[in-house]
Amino acid sequence: MNRREFLKTTGASGLAMVAPLSVSTKASAATFAPVGQYFVFAHLGGGWDPTTFCNPKGNELRSSVNANLPEPNSRVTRGESPVNRFPKSAIRRAVDVYIGEGMVSDELTYAPFLGTYNLVDPDNIEVNDNGDANRGLKIEHIQRILAGSLAGDTITIAAEGLDWAAADKANIRTNAEAILEGTATTIVVGELTGLVDRDLAITDIGTAGANMAANLFRYDAFVCLYAHQMRVLNGVDNQTNSHDTGTRYADTGSMSMGYPDFSALYAAVKGADRPLAWMTDGRGNDESAGIVARSSASDANFFGILADPKDGMVDFVDTELETAQAIRKQIQAQKENLPLRQQLQNQLYMVRESSEEFSAVANDILNPSTAEQIAVENLANNNTRRHMRVGVAGFAAGMASSMQVGFGGFDTHGNHDANHFNRIRTVLQDMHFLFKALDAYGIADQTTVIAGSDFGRTPWFNDGNGKDHWAVTSYLLFGNHVAGGTVVNATDGLVSAVEVSNSGTDLTIGGSRRMTAAHLHDQLRKKAGIHNTAEALQFPIEVDELNMLG
Repeated sequence: MNRREFLKTTGASGLAMVAPLSVSTKASAATFAPVGQYFVFAHLGGGWDPTTFCNPKGNELRSSVNANLPEPNSRVTRGESPVNRFPKSAIRRAVDVYIGEGMVSDELTYAPFLGTYNLVDPDNIEVNDNGDANRGLKIEHIQRILAGSLAGDTITIAAEGLDWAAADKANIRTNAEAILEGTATTIVVGELTGLVDRDLAITDIGTAGANMAANLFRYDAFVCLYAHQMRVLNGVDNQTNSHDTGTRYADTGSMSMGYPDFSALYAAVKGADRPLAWMTDGRGNDESAGIVARSSASDANFFGILADPKDGMVDFVDTELETAQAIRKQIQAQKENLPLRQQLQNQLYMVRESSEEFSAVANDILNPSTAEQIAVENLANNNTRRHMRVGVAGFAAGMASSMQVGFGGFDTHGNHDANHFNRIRTVLQDMHFLFKALDAYGIADQTTVIAGSDFGRTPWFNDGNGKDHWAVTSYLLFGNHVAGGTVVNATDGLVSAVEVSNSGTDLTIGGSRRMTAAHLHDQLRKKAGIHNTAEALQFPIEVDELNMLG
């Protein structure tokens, strides 16, 4: 079966094969020039807890935190619970591990990972934060780990007395990448003198062979490499505890049903007829509003089938073809709702272009050519990464302009710490992969990455050691148009949102407005240059301007 016959067969059935192309266009893939500005929206599904990463709060009891607020609340929910179980002294500054030349704010901090800090001293339960003695690993230990010697899959911690400023930055980068990519699995820590160990994930503490798992330091490795690109918005009020409403608000900037995701809106403006205009894995809000077709390419092998289908390669579609043909007959038999039918006809998920040019571009995406692109392909070992790689390659080839990617597992109503830290760690690993892919295809400085969620999680633990829904959350921004290395800390000690105001090109604490997802999407539309387009005006966002991107 040649490519023309394969597409004719699937076209006759109405089956969608990976890439959408408007039925009204006759342009080949080769005629699409790269748009030069790209957006990736990552949705952390279920409601993430920023206090376990980018908005760290310690283990002081909530009643004590409240008592020290400028205006204490008259009643505090779960006053006997801490926000988190790590001590305040264990919170780390990004500037202390970052190795690049960019500017990083002293106020940009992050949480320690589970297993690298001590919990409350059981013999001194009233003192929740006992300074250095309760901290666990100190920043000096983290620096020595990142600057250690890598041999095979093992990093041996650098000797005491390390001068971080003079340390070999290339070596640190290699170690950080090995930790994030999983090629380093063990850290030999040896004897860590003067360290209190109650809850640390260390084997045989006090002996020369003591070690820790390398994946305990992926927070540190990520911040080490990317702090200068990262802007943190702590204290964004998503105004809901509903998963559906929160997902819609986070991804579109509106609680109204029927609004397109920002990435879909951008793709529609930049060319809905591009073969892979809007790349989505369907795990966020995934709403197109009928203005652009969805494309999914988590498995790049589909491109090979499209480019050069051979007998045996397409046997797996037989059942799908029969199902699609039956559905198509039902649709054809329906006479009502003709305007909607016309709209759907214009958004068929199918490649109908059989030109040699499309085959060439498909092969280019399937078969990376440079050493950097091949290295990225070799790291694409899960569906999320394969989706990211094909999306980024599609950007560079002019076939796509935006991408949505989803992560799940954040709805941790039980056993929060045991689950949530690991989910955030996975996101950071895959974000590292995304940044490497953008670098490999030469478009990192043209791409804006946004990570957000339905809402946050309660700043206390429930009876099942979980955390429930909390409207106040955080967003992470990276790359083009973003003031990296900065943070807006717009929450108080109880993780309630506080008001902000514009200050020059940035935001400052104090004012009359809370940050919301609507403010973020207003700014994204303006930075993308699509706010006054016909497509955007169909779905208005009406808010006062806040400098969310800095």
